[in-house]
Amino acid sequence: MEQEFTLHSWEFFQHDDLKLELIERDPQIPFPLHTHDFSELVIVLSGTGIHFTYGDEYQIAPGDVFYIESGFAHGYKDTRKLHLYNILFDPSLLGRGFIDITHMPGYHSIFHVEPKYRENHRFESRLQLTEEQIASVSALIDALRQELTITSLEEGSKAMAMAFFIELVVNLSRFYGAGVQKQNSEISALSRVLSYMEQHRDRQISLQELLDRSYMSYSTLNRAFRQATGYSPIEYHIRLRIRDACRKLVSSPLAITEIAYQCGFEDSNYFSRQFKNMLGVTPRSYRRAQSHIEMQRSG
Repeated sequence: MEQEFTLHSWEFFQHDDLKLELIERDPQIPFPLHTHDFSELVIVLSGTGIHFTYGDEYQIAPGDVFYIESGFAHGYKDTRKLHLYNILFDPSLLGRGFIDITHMPGYHSIFHVEPKYRENHRFESRLQLTEEQIASVSALIDALRQELTITSLEEGSKAMAMAFFIELVVNLSRFYGAGVQKQNSEISALSRVLSYMEQHRDRQISLQELLDRSYMSYSTLNRAFRQATGYSPIEYHIRLRIRDACRKLVSSPLAITEIAYQCGFEDSNYFSRQFKNMLGVTPRSYRRAQSHIEMQRSG
């Protein structure tokens, strides 16, 4: 088996406060099996090649868009005039939420579900852009490139680069969502469920609500959801609400009971148990520790 090697963030990112970089490969030459400690969005403009992993290989062609998670081993071979863009970024950039981006089923399809189903579906679930969509995406990439390559660090260049990156992600998510009739039904169903969960992080949701939106049986939904996320649907939704609570514990002076209520936990004791199960500490200890860290930074 071919030995992989690792690419590191410090080799690519110019700024600690904006871990985002654009690399154009024209042509993309054969590249051995490798991983990286950052995420990567691949957009193929022209040519062909084979994208391979440890156990599989997939033909790629113009219009293909796919997401590579941090730590995932992959490479390229048999490339023929392959022209693509690699958009490298720290996954925490998308973890910030950006208002309603996580409400988009297409967003979850690209970044959460399709990567887990790629092997099962032989890459058929990837986003495939039309010629018109490729032109639209290329224009955004050119704008992103300009902001990332301003050598004088013009005021606002990082903010503009981030804005173009988010615009690109939103557009790709819309493109994926618009082609829902061509997608694998299981990926579409899971993406709808994830979107619904994101829109209702302020309350408990029932399993029946999720079944109604997925059009799946309980066993099918549970199996598919665990494959995509590693958790049952209800466990995953609890974790979303706990993450919201973490942010509120740091940024808000509200009492822990009130924060629990705002995150959909009517029983504060149950909230504390779930919080400790997830993070290993109580909400009070977490708030105290984070407050201490902030004091050290400001001092």
